[in-house]
Amino acid sequence: MAEKIYDDTPGIPITPQPENLAEENLLANDTDIKQPIQAKENMEVHHHAHPTHGKKTWKNYFWEFLMLFLAVFCGFLAEYQLEHTIERDREKQYIQSMIADITEDSAKINASLVYCIKQLAGFDSLLQNIYHSPYTDSSLKMMYIIQLKYTHNRNLVAFTKRTITQLINSGGLRLIRNKSASDSVTIYNEECERAESQADYFEKVRMGKVNDYSLKLFDNQYILNYKGQMLDNFFNANSDIALLDNNEKLIKEYANTITYARGSLKSYVALLKEIQTKIPSKLKFLEEEYH
Repeated sequence: MAEKIYDDTPGIPITPQPENLAEENLLANDTDIKQPIQAKENMEVHHHAHPTHGKKTWKNYFWEFLMLFLAVFCGFLAEYQLEHTIERDREKQYIQSMIADITEDSAKINASLVYCIKQLAGFDSLLQNIYHSPYTDSSLKMMYIIQLKYTHNRNLVAFTKRTITQLINSGGLRLIRNKSASDSVTIYNEECERAESQADYFEKVRMGKVNDYSLKLFDNQYILNYKGQMLDNFFNANSDIALLDNNEKLIKEYANTITYARGSLKSYVALLKEIQTKIPSKLKFLEEEYH
């Protein structure tokens, strides 16, 4: 038992503290710390003691994957069908537009053939008059009339290429899945390009040279005085018509250019006739294929 100690103050005893007070406090604190840790450990042990409920098996994963796959696949099919429908509509629109272009070309070809055949006949008459010298007033007037009517005017076909240009530039030819229809459109375009090439050669090369010689042989004062009158009446009313140059060599060179131009025009007419012959069957085929 602890011994009581009295200080100088009367009546107030002093109780001494035990020497191991600090150790007792540490032990108490240590006990307080261990209790929540031990409780936490007990909870964790209790948590793992029970079996886990709702754990997924491979069947669950398989069905989830299957449903996801079917959803994506169905979406793909719907998108593909929509794109397929749109492309079929565009294909039909292209064919309808192509039919309209070919029909328009057919009318242009008919008009061009009528004039070109007259022009060929005019070239023949001009050559006959050139090669029959010496020239009379009648032959000179005929030469002026023919060269004015058929060497200054042309009626060449400007093919309608709106649809084929779109198909080529935009890669739209792939939309025409019918191979026969695609080949028909491609062949028609190639035939038109050959005719255009021949027309360009006739216009720039052959008729260019004809016009050069015309300037050397024919007097433009008669052409300026003509002013839209009837050709026959105008030249028959002028008895003083003459050539600018009666040089025989120059006249024969002019005749040669007319001959070459005539041959080039004849080839062009043959190409137009070939295209025109095929147009009815081509239109019928495209209309039947695309209803």
